[in-house]
Amino acid sequence: MKLLYTKRSPYARKVRVIALEKNIPLDLLDEDLQKKSQRLLDANPLGKVPTLVLDNGATIFDSPVICQYLDSLSDKVVMVPREAVQRIEVLKWEAFADDLMTAAINLYMEKVRHPQDFHKDFCAAQEKNVLSAYGYIEKNLPKLKSFNLAPIAVASAIGYVHFRLPHLKVQGSLSQWFEEISKRPSMAQTIPVA
Repeated sequence: MKLLYTKRSPYARKVRVIALEKNIPLDLLDEDLQKKSQRLLDANPLGKVPTLVLDNGATIFDSPVICQYLDSLSDKVVMVPREAVQRIEVLKWEAFADDLMTAAINLYMEKVRHPQDFHKDFCAAQEKNVLSAYGYIEKNLPKLKSFNLAPIAVASAIGYVHFRLPHLKVQGSLSQWFEEISKRPSMAQTIPVA
């Protein structure tokens, strides 16, 4: 299987961590999203990463779907619980982390596109969203004790914020949690890089 991705994508990071934890080999194909390759556009008409290309040529896109697909390939290590209540809890955390990633990406891109005249109210609202998310995560850290897709998604989101928006680094017990989870080999191997 081939994963079309970028080394800085927090969405692709989730997929890569799941694959590493489940010992699923992926051929990683780094894409340039400013000059989208025909390979990427053929696999995903929107040119988004991550996109998974199966050995038979079929494609799967959107990180939540790819993560669930990879998790379904074996039951040796389960990243998304099969029992309904636990499953929904993990998928809820993934959706929450994806929304945190979206807020961080929107904030970063606004300042990249308009470095001198960025929309201050928009940026302030996104920063408030990030900090509010941190508060929620910190208050609910006991729910992230089991290593599965939930803490993977949350740590991927925080890692992206640290990478792109270092002034919004986590503090206190959330910082301790993030430092600890970041030591896990699958997380350490997938730290975002420019």
